[in-house]
Amino acid sequence: MTVALGLLLAAVAFGVTGPAYLRPTADPRVHPGLALSAWVVTLLAAAGSAVTAAAVLVLPDPSVPDGMLGVAVVCWRALARGTDVPWLLLVRLLVGVTLLALLARVAVLFAASLRRQRRHLTDRSGALRAVAEVRDGVWWIPCDDPVAFSLGGGRRGIVVAATGLRRLGPGAVDAVLAHERAHVRGRHHLAVALAVAAADALPRVPLCRAAPGAVGVLCELAADAAAVRRHGPAAVRAALAGTAGRTVTPRGAVGFDAFPEVRRSWLDPPRSALLRGDGAAARLLTGAVALVPALLPAAGAVALVLAACLAP
Repeated sequence: MTVALGLLLAAVAFGVTGPAYLRPTADPRVHPGLALSAWVVTLLAAAGSAVTAAAVLVLPDPSVPDGMLGVAVVCWRALARGTDVPWLLLVRLLVGVTLLALLARVAVLFAASLRRQRRHLTDRSGALRAVAEVRDGVWWIPCDDPVAFSLGGGRRGIVVAATGLRRLGPGAVDAVLAHERAHVRGRHHLAVALAVAAADALPRVPLCRAAPGAVGVLCELAADAAAVRRHGPAAVRAALAGTAGRTVTPRGAVGFDAFPEVRRSWLDPPRSALLRGDGAAARLLTGAVALVPALLPAAGAVALVLAACLAP
């Protein structure tokens, strides 16, 4: 029970204080890939803490050999006989069932989002294959508008670009394609799907409510950072200017024209050089640091409960 309490407090701390302690990652001096890692790790840690807490509460242990079913039977018999209800067991049962229901809702919504992505990929790739010319992994479609987007789903996504994009010039076109390839390579579609599912399932939780906007913007900035690293900020800025307000992204796709104002601000000269520290080790360290603020109160709560239990 003590372990479940600590895990539950950690999940609450992630959900309530997450947006506040993740706010510094919006600083332009922080690589957007690292900021994105911190948000995704925090979402997964909140879900993992809640899942583990629910498992500890409902699964059998030495104090409740029959687990959730045994607790339910004990509480029901007490109510039926008019005897004292074991309130601690009843609270354990209610909290465990509630957590399982909420987590099941998040899982169902996330799975539905992934199914929609796969369906969009299958449907659109079938239609695009008839008209697209595939070169260097890019599906070029005949269209005068400067359109570019990526579709996630399955093991691999696809990058789609319109022939009208070539009017922007070779540097801008290369930047657009590098941006969209970064989305596919970084599995940004999964990160956005997780954030949206969390917000749909738990809209009153601050972390979940803020996740879609933050993760969406950071995915775009992380893809821009990849494009800047290969082709320079001037090419990305030219690509944004050439596509702003002139493209329509299909449903289920991640388009190049998303969040243009935020991205142009990030590309301002004083900020354009801040593109370092995006390696696997840096991401791992960032994710570990993101866990600390929420784990501290949980560890403190567990220490207090243990001290109370062991006190003479």
